[in-house]
Amino acid sequence: MDSYETLLSVPPHSINQIEKNKLFKKALFENFLHHYTNCLPYQKLCIKRGWNKGHKTDFNLEEFPYLPVEIFKDMHLTSVSNENLVRTLQSSATSGQIPSTVSLDNATRNRQMKTLIWLLANRLGKDRRPFLVMDVDPKNIKATQHKISARAAAVRGFLTAASSVSYCMHEALDGEIEINLQQLLNALEEAQNSGKKVVIFGYTYVLYIYAAKKLSEKDVKFNLSNATLLHLGGWKKLQSQAVSKESFNKLMNNVFGIKTKNIIDCYGFTEQLGVLYLDGEDGIKRTSMVSEVIVRNPVTLQPCMDGEEGLLEFLTPLPLSYPGSAILTDDVGRIISREKGNDGRQGTAFEILGRRKKSEIRGCGDILSQSMKTIGKKL
Repeated sequence: MDSYETLLSVPPHSINQIEKNKLFKKALFENFLHHYTNCLPYQKLCIKRGWNKGHKTDFNLEEFPYLPVEIFKDMHLTSVSNENLVRTLQSSATSGQIPSTVSLDNATRNRQMKTLIWLLANRLGKDRRPFLVMDVDPKNIKATQHKISARAAAVRGFLTAASSVSYCMHEALDGEIEINLQQLLNALEEAQNSGKKVVIFGYTYVLYIYAAKKLSEKDVKFNLSNATLLHLGGWKKLQSQAVSKESFNKLMNNVFGIKTKNIIDCYGFTEQLGVLYLDGEDGIKRTSMVSEVIVRNPVTLQPCMDGEEGLLEFLTPLPLSYPGSAILTDDVGRIISREKGNDGRQGTAFEILGRRKKSEIRGCGDILSQSMKTIGKKL
């Protein structure tokens, strides 16, 4: 059993921080050695940060060399030979923006899927459940044989937990997605009458704007107390409407009758696909055996004290095909606690507060991205 498999051999939130760190650091350092040996730009950056093959293995996580998330928009970084790459993922991007791109080999894809199943089973239970999906069938999401959007990959990954799947959306001629309201009503009525533990799954803004809000306007309500609502991404589109997590949960509860503890907000991102941060029954996200979080000051990039707001950096030894083991994101958040939760889960508890403001980009980008961009120009 390799060091990453060891992390997956126990439940995600079952081990105290001291014991977890021993196993996590071992796996992370092995991952570092792989990328250091096989990705020249990453190796150069690590050397500049004072890291090489002879670095001490008992290191502080705050010292581990990280990459800015923006670098995956500017460079194509790989740690395996091109002939071993089987799939390219692209993040969603607003008009005029460049999407992030990462390439996968079979070993990384297998790790992603195994990790996703491990995390979902811990939160939803091991038995597969009927899924009602507020999205387009992934088979109909535009993609080539080797290139796929992170959105489509995420939908396909989550559906490994499904015993059956119903879709309530289709892609319009202009490329936008539209909801079939009657189809949604029929599916919800069937779920309510069956009494099964249905999972309603979709993107946050789609569930709020196109499903729950429309049903609320028609004064339609359901009693799905056995159901779970699983939503991911899309908060940015709701922030302009001043929709908080609390108001989102309240609407879902009023329309679908789902208990608040079963409304699960999922956080993850393309550059570390497979690693999820799921709300527990207490509504709090925690790192698992395969992940850790650090909060950094957006100007100095020094680690923040617990409770202070800053840029979120996530670490995981999952990726093998590209050096994505430590990513400094453009999301702002804070660490809430490092103690065991009331629900028994262990891991660093953190909160996501939003995206960084444009004024913060210079402080991060100038300091961090320039060295990698310079390397990229020389290749």
